[in-house]
Amino acid sequence: MGYGLLDRTMIHRLTEQWHYGGIGVIVVHVSGNTSASVLEALTEWMNEQRRLVWRYRMENDFFYFLQRGKSEDKLDKLIKRAVDALRSKLKRIYAGEEELSATHADRSAFAIGHASAYPSSIGRSAEATIYYAIKDAISAVMRYRIRQEDAAAVLDSPAGAETDTWGGLALDESRISGTGGQGRQIAQPAAVPSSAKTPFPIGMLAKSIPTLSPSERVSDLARMFESNPHVQGAIIASEGRPIGLIMKENMNQLLAGQFGLPLYWNRSVSKIMDEEALVVEADLPVEHVAQLAMARDISRLYHVVIITRGGKLIGAASIRAILECMTQLRTEEARTANPLTGLPGNAAILREMQSRIDTGKKFAIIYADLDYFKWFNDCFGFSRGDELIRFLSAVLQEVASLSGAKDDFIGHIGGDDFIVLSDAEDAEQLCRHMITRFNDGARAYYGGVDVSSVMDRSGNTVIQDGVTLSLSLLTWDGLQVVTTADISEAAARLKKQAKSITGSAYVAGDVFEKHLGEGKTT
Repeated sequence: MGYGLLDRTMIHRLTEQWHYGGIGVIVVHVSGNTSASVLEALTEWMNEQRRLVWRYRMENDFFYFLQRGKSEDKLDKLIKRAVDALRSKLKRIYAGEEELSATHADRSAFAIGHASAYPSSIGRSAEATIYYAIKDAISAVMRYRIRQEDAAAVLDSPAGAETDTWGGLALDESRISGTGGQGRQIAQPAAVPSSAKTPFPIGMLAKSIPTLSPSERVSDLARMFESNPHVQGAIIASEGRPIGLIMKENMNQLLAGQFGLPLYWNRSVSKIMDEEALVVEADLPVEHVAQLAMARDISRLYHVVIITRGGKLIGAASIRAILECMTQLRTEEARTANPLTGLPGNAAILREMQSRIDTGKKFAIIYADLDYFKWFNDCFGFSRGDELIRFLSAVLQEVASLSGAKDDFIGHIGGDDFIVLSDAEDAEQLCRHMITRFNDGARAYYGGVDVSSVMDRSGNTVIQDGVTLSLSLLTWDGLQVVTTADISEAAARLKKQAKSITGSAYVAGDVFEKHLGEGKTT
């Protein structure tokens, strides 16, 4: 879909001046029929956007491209203003049409996703750079729609239903459970929504597949397979809910037996269906589905995976499609990883941060930065400097694994800058442990040299016993509206304060706290 938007004129227009600060991509999806008032609101919004340089419509999806001027605000601020204005206009329209605000319809009436594209420093073409930005914006729209549909399912559930909720998602007590007494394997969302893990839920791989009622005859199914040689399986469903699976190969083996045809040809398909088929909910991460699929008995290893949303069938995914998606994800991770430490790079960091913001669950952000690292490189060489950076990487990973939460994320921004995203209850304890561990091990990289002073970037001598670690600790409560840009700006303020403290130290504060907390050393 992204490549379908691209043409030579568009690429030329977007890349003419994008060196001033990149391109902003905004994608709007409007559910149902697009009314005249919605189109008017979109047109009015477009007329207000001075930096709008390209637009495109594909049925109910609207694509807008904004370009920052040479001396204007940064791109993220430009996008935020544009998205806020657009969301405000659409909300007013939908609140006034047919009193939608009193129904469930307005919860998924529209969805907005956005992303940024900057000139590549790694040789990627302009087309690919813009395509990936479009894909990220579409993924954000898809994640929002999935969450809204799941939230609507919770609100529409019968009164008194024992349903746990977290972040608007209906949750089961476990990932896998049996239903209906049939032993059917069903994977439910984990206690952390899949969007916190990956922008690729299994629902994005769902493809249509022939569906039959349990009373259909085996002979009808056989004729269907014969007339459609590319179809390899069919789902047996009742009232829109899957109850079994029949793969073409298994049916042919059964009918080829000595008494196969007389026994089953005129029987119902329910007699030969596989009741142990793997059924997963659409928002389960692709990675987890791959693990479930590979853990099946070898006789079912290449059976399709049935995908549902709220228990209702939406399609199926082949093992080939799942493995190809996994390969693409792994390739993308490897491509964007920092070559020195192997940790996720900037693109993955921003995706992970946005995913955590999207879940609405509080988390902590720790920025790690070395003080006087330039002096260290000048004195001991770049090779020893790389070793010190790898040591810091190991410290952060070790402390996170021992004292952090299960799903803590560590990324390498570049150089001696790192970031930790943590769900730990006591993030300050993490900072104290990181500083202690770094201080204890950093001396080994001086090669026995006794250091009592260092030199700052201005060439001034500073009484300091070598490189120290500065940490900026931010917390977000999960309630206030926040962007990745807000977090970066707050972290920059904290970082400056932490670096003004002698020795290794951390400074803690809230993302929106104007007068941030006091610095602390250990």
